[in-house]
Formats: sequence, structure tokens, C-alpha cells
Amino acid sequence: MKKSIIYIAGLAVLFVAGAGCKKYLDINSDPDTTQSPSNSSVLPQCLAAMATGLQSDGGLYVAKYTQNWFTSASTSASILYDQQGYSWSGGTMAATWTLLYTAMGGNLNYMIENGIKGNTPVFTGVALALKAWSFQHATDYNSDLPFYDAFKDTTAFHYDTQEAIYKGVDSLCRLSLSYLNQVTDPTVSSSKLAIGDMVYNGDIAKWKKFVYGVLARNWHHQTNKASYNADSVIKYCDNAMAAVTDDFCVPFDATVNNNSNYFGTFRDNMGAMRFSNFIVKLLDGTILSGSNAFNNRDPRMAFMLSASQDTTNGNGGYRGVDPAQGDPYITLTGTTYTVGSANWINARKRVATPWGDSIYANPSAAIFNNATGKYLFQNKAVFPIMTYAEMQFIKAEAELRKADKAAAYTAYLAGINAHFDFINRSYNAVRGANNLFSTTTLTAAARTKYLAGLNVKQTSTALTLSDVMLQKYIALWGWGFFETWVDLRRFHYIDLDPVTGTGQQVYLGFLLPSPLYSLNASKPVYRVRPHFTSEFTYNLSELQRLGINTNTYHTKEMWFSQP
Repeated sequence: MKKSIIYIAGLAVLFVAGAGCKKYLDINSDPDTTQSPSNSSVLPQCLAAMATGLQSDGGLYVAKYTQNWFTSASTSASILYDQQGYSWSGGTMAATWTLLYTAMGGNLNYMIENGIKGNTPVFTGVALALKAWSFQHATDYNSDLPFYDAFKDTTAFHYDTQEAIYKGVDSLCRLSLSYLNQVTDPTVSSSKLAIGDMVYNGDIAKWKKFVYGVLARNWHHQTNKASYNADSVIKYCDNAMAAVTDDFCVPFDATVNNNSNYFGTFRDNMGAMRFSNFIVKLLDGTILSGSNAFNNRDPRMAFMLSASQDTTNGNGGYRGVDPAQGDPYITLTGTTYTVGSANWINARKRVATPWGDSIYANPSAAIFNNATGKYLFQNKAVFPIMTYAEMQFIKAEAELRKADKAAAYTAYLAGINAHFDFINRSYNAVRGANNLFSTTTLTAAARTKYLAGLNVKQTSTALTLSDVMLQKYIALWGWGFFETWVDLRRFHYIDLDPVTGTGQQVYLGFLLPSPLYSLNASKPVYRVRPHFTSEFTYNLSELQRLGINTNTYHTKEMWFSQP
């Protein structure tokens, strides 16, 4: 497994901010070293860090909590996260911490200050937008964090509450918009920004939409609070992404290990991952229509999932695994069995890898073959950070909470259509990225048939919260695991519908692992501990104050999930 190097967050923060280290680390004393790097040269590193940080923490751990996929094996070590468990080892699940305080933190601070000094508000606005996003992401992952103390010259950092950080993110977003709105030379500023902007190519209007997307997430995560304001959420969604061309997608050049998609064949991080039965049943019609008959299959399934060799299971050969069970046929290679024998048949039933139909092993590990892989699991596929489809599903839920079913239904259909467009989009304009479809796009006929079928509600009066959340789950599958995890925790994983009164579980068909990890005390997971190496070594007293050092801290509810 080829991961990026994880640094000790606490020490890295000190190196960024510590005045006492200035002479020892004075890069300006070397005439061959850049004295003042341009903001456009700093920005790409921040954007690249977003994708790999999300993929490594998300794909390897959180995606198992949300049941996007599980491990193929069923040994106790393999199923730790499948059971919603947690490891105390040093760098495990620490990419988010490193992303916030090391990979992005000092760089964004530099961009903000440099933008103010150089009177280039576009860079200050963009850096503030990314800072808001990074704190929002990290607090939804770790809960309490150093926010106000984050980059101070100190050896002990005070942890702020999640409620305080949420308010801080809101303020950062508004400050970002104020700077972006100060741009008086949009053509010149856009051209400067475009030099390092591999996501939006200097389009300031799209950066504003991204900021509104962060605000939409921030305000919508608080649905369990009495202060929840659906109108504000709807307003932010309306000001956010308006089409799939507004999606925030980080591209990969795929020329060396660290600029290749973490989920691609080259880096070989997904070899042990197998699709969950939950996503299979959502796409084959079992959950949404009650039957996996051919007419009920979602046409997106063939684009997102990989089929097994044996197609006799009634849904075209798409198979998955249940929580902590592994693939029962994983040990059967199929290479030494007589054709037609029981073992030969069972070997063909193994759940395929994400890299392609009937593929059970990496077809091109450590080889830059950009023709291998499927959907988001390609060396040169983009990694989405935020999408138009997501914004429409957020809006649909907010409208349902306002009891405006007509508006909710419009947003619900827009979200489904947006995900079809997401799959069909030509990504070549995003730094020459691979398309998510292989050779042909989803046809208009297939889309029309699906929208008129049993998986999609045909009237606004029939629309339920489950319809919205399950279609959102599909649209975010494979990349939006952190937002899906927020959603699942908002509904305590298995809550009954509190909005449209169906009496059914919001996430129909979603089952918690049984048993849950032994240290969970029969509770599901809600949060991740801060960086083990730095915080437990240098900030232990603060962790003890918050109870982070206890075995069941990861099962403690988040602020946003509580009333």
C-alpha cells in the first residue's frame, strides 16, 4: 500500500508558527531558495492534499463505517473497521489531522497574509474558503479541535468545542466571500489565480459557489437543533453549484505515485475492498423498488460497480458483502478447478474488485496504465470534493423539513439527474482527466426509463425522506463518505423517518454490524480521536480534560447529532 508520508501534526504546527525556530529554519538565508513563493505556486499543493487526505482516511476507514465497501477477508484484524471499531496505532486515521494542520494549514495562512500584503484579494478569499472547508471537514471527523489556538506559538493547544468551530467556519466563509467580492479586476485576478488553480482554472464565480456549498453543509448538518433554519440552507444551496460543471473535482496527472489517484490501480490501495450489499441492493432495485428484476435495475450500476463472472444471481452478477463478513468465496482462485465443478462455480461468485468486471486482482499495480480501472477507481480519474447533485439533495431535505413537498420533489429529481450528468460529464477539460464512463455514456433512454420506474417516486405527495437520503447516498458513493457519515450520524444510523412520518427507517436496508467492535460498548461509532502520535505525546492533559484518552471516546455522540 502506497500512502503519503504522515508527519507529526503538533511539531509541524510549531515549525510553521514558532518564532524560536526562525533562525534554524531560515530558508531565506539560502540564495538558491525561493524567497517569497507566489500564492499560485502554493495553491496546487493545498488542492492536491484535499483529495489524498479524504481518500486515505475516507476510503480505508470511513467508507466502511458508511458501508460503501468492506474488506474481502473476515479475520479479526481485517474487519476492525467493518465492525465500526478503532485502532490506537500512531498514524491510523490521522490523514485528516495532518491535512488540516500541516498539509494545508501553514500554506493557507501564508496565502492569506501574502494576499493581503500584495493586495490580491482573490488569493485571500480562496485561501479562506479552503480554510473554512478544512475546519468543517476536520470537526465533523474529530469533533473538538484546536481552532483559535491552532497556529499560535505554543506547545499546548486548547481544544474548542464543535459548536464554536461551526460558528468559526461560518465566519471564515463570510470573510472569504467579502474578499472575493473585493476583486475589481476579475480578468487579471482570474488569470493569476488560474496559474495554480487546477480545479476551477481561475473562475472566481465558481469559487464563490464553493463557499456557499460549505455554508450549506455547515447549516444543514444542524438539522437536530431547534435553531435549524431550512430557509438559510435553501438559500445557500441556490447560491452554490448550479450544474455539474461547477463540481469541485481535484484532477490527477498520474505520472508519479503522489500525483496519482489514491484509488487507482497504480497505488494499489483498494485491492482488499469489496462492494457492500447495501450499495448493491440500492442499485439493483431491491431496496428502492422491492425487486431486483431487470426492469428495476439502476442503469448507473454498470458504471459504478463491477460484476462478478457468475451472473446467475438475478441482478446481472453484481454482488456485495455484509458488515464484517468478508467475501465467503475469496479463497477460491478458480485456477485449479474443473470447469463446472462446485468450487469452479463458487470461485466465479467472488465479489469483483472496484477496478473492473470479473477482475479479482490488481491488473496493473505500480504501472501507469491509465486505461485500467473503472468509475472513480482509475489512476487519472478526478476525485470530487463537492458536487451539484449533493447540493440538490441537501435542498430537497431542507424543503421536506419546511413541508414544501413540491419544491422538495423538484430538487430530488434535479439531484438524480445531476448524478447521471456527473457520470456522463467529459472530464478532459479538468486537466485531461479520465472520464468516469468507459466508452459510452448513460443513454437518454436509460435515464428516462429509470426516472419513470419504481426506484423513483412519481409524485411529490409520495416523496419520503428515505427517497431523498438513499438517492443522495448513491450520488455520494465512492467519494462523499464523510458527508454520508454526517448524514448517518444525524439519523443515528437507524432512526425512523422523523420528517415524512413513514414509520420506516430513514436508511432502509442499512444494518449495523452485529456484533459491533468489542470496545464500542454496543454503541456505533461517531468520531475519530485526534492524531495519536502528536496529541497523546504533547497535549495529553487537554485530551484527558475531554476524555479523549478513554476506550469508548469514538462512540461519543457529536454535537451536531444531538438535539
